[in-house]
Amino acid sequence: MSNKSDVRQSGLQPVSNRWLRGFRPIYQKELAHWFGTGRWISQLIIWMSLTAVPAIWMTPSSVTNRGVSFLTLFLWLGSTLLSIGTIILVQGTIIEEKLTQTLIWICSKPLSRAAFILAKFAAYAIFIGSIALGVPAIFTYFAAVFAGLPSQISLLNYLVGVCMVYLLLLFNLALTLMLGAIFNRVGAVTAIALFVFLGGASLNSNPQLRRIEPFTVWALQGDATAAVVGLFSNEAWIAISSTIMLTVLCLMVAVWWMKHYEL
Repeated sequence: MSNKSDVRQSGLQPVSNRWLRGFRPIYQKELAHWFGTGRWISQLIIWMSLTAVPAIWMTPSSVTNRGVSFLTLFLWLGSTLLSIGTIILVQGTIIEEKLTQTLIWICSKPLSRAAFILAKFAAYAIFIGSIALGVPAIFTYFAAVFAGLPSQISLLNYLVGVCMVYLLLLFNLALTLMLGAIFNRVGAVTAIALFVFLGGASLNSNPQLRRIEPFTVWALQGDATAAVVGLFSNEAWIAISSTIMLTVLCLMVAVWWMKHYEL
């Protein structure tokens, strides 16, 4: 009798060698961690309090075009605080499973290491995009409309700015996951990720590095606020492209490292 017949008789199913094998269980587990309980409500309150509410409260009533100020301040403030928040949220997601030996159990199952990394990335990307950024962005826009928006400020321009901020957050998410795959200490992951983000954000302070800053991921903060008023430079396309490439690179390194991780 063939091997396939033996597998069927034993009640087992042949294991596929697909590199995304096991993606769905990990993805659903991570989503349930946030949306299966009431944790998303407290997170929503936190991010509303840190981004949308200050953007409205910090704008003086005497400012002309208060609605525009709401939107630009939200994107500027949100890109900074949400980037730091993303690093804090993700800093221990892989390391905790290493320390509790949950990773040993997970990797003993028919699960590819690529699926493990990509499932976490996808689940956190949805949570960050919807709860941390999405709802506050919608709230801020309606507040801006109520305060009064000039006709030249379109919803499309604002959405472009929001997407730029989201792309920046995805880079920080991928970077933190990569560091979590490499290191075994949460402190090291947090310190390096914050150093990369804050160090990159200060490129303008260096005369030599100032020239390359418009083409990097750290230019997206300024590009997002400029997009609200309809300003979109050619350098912004390069910054978007480089951010996507760096995000993919971080994920590739994380997957490669996990494949060579000794359990």
